[in-house]
Amino acid sequence: SLNQFILSQSKKKNIKLGFLPTASRDNKKKIYLFYDRFKSLNIQLSHFNLCSTSDGFESWILNKDIIYIGGGNTKFMLEFWKENNLIGIFKEIYNSGTVLSGVSAGAACWFDCFLTDSDGPGYKPLNGIGLLSGSFTPHYSDSKRAEKYRENIKNKTLPDGIGVDDGVAVLFIDGNPTEVYSSRKGHNAYFVDQNKQ
Repeated sequence: SLNQFILSQSKKKNIKLGFLPTASRDNKKKIYLFYDRFKSLNIQLSHFNLCSTSDGFESWILNKDIIYIGGGNTKFMLEFWKENNLIGIFKEIYNSGTVLSGVSAGAACWFDCFLTDSDGPGYKPLNGIGLLSGSFTPHYSDSKRAEKYRENIKNKTLPDGIGVDDGVAVLFIDGNPTEVYSSRKGHNAYFVDQNKQ
């Protein structure tokens, strides 16, 4: 149902959905799962293996209605985007109205900063690409991660932000959170700041 929620954000009749598995280093299993999840729907599916080449990437992504970023190593993915001068392309398609979505690493990357376990042992803050202001953490349903996120906000290592449980999506329009969708009973999204933790 989360996939349906993402697709419902585009008003196009024949949606072009593009998958980027960069955070998993273009893992074949994750690519297969992407096609398997969406194959029964009347949409155009494609993916781009950025880890192999970035040739043709800009023309590929500019032709999509929705971009779906897979999970994996957020630090690796962001460093790869920076090294290949791709962040400007993401900002361009965001400003043009393309729906940007993703899970785990693919959700965290859009924010100013986020909490991650992709930079060695433990949870650490990292900078995202800044399309959405504030901080973020996925997997807030993990109590250890949630506690570390609240701690980082309390000591001002991270700014105020949003913690999202597994199975939950938060819709942002023009940079503002406008809707929370949960596919799991008892799972939600939470605004965390200095005063309300």
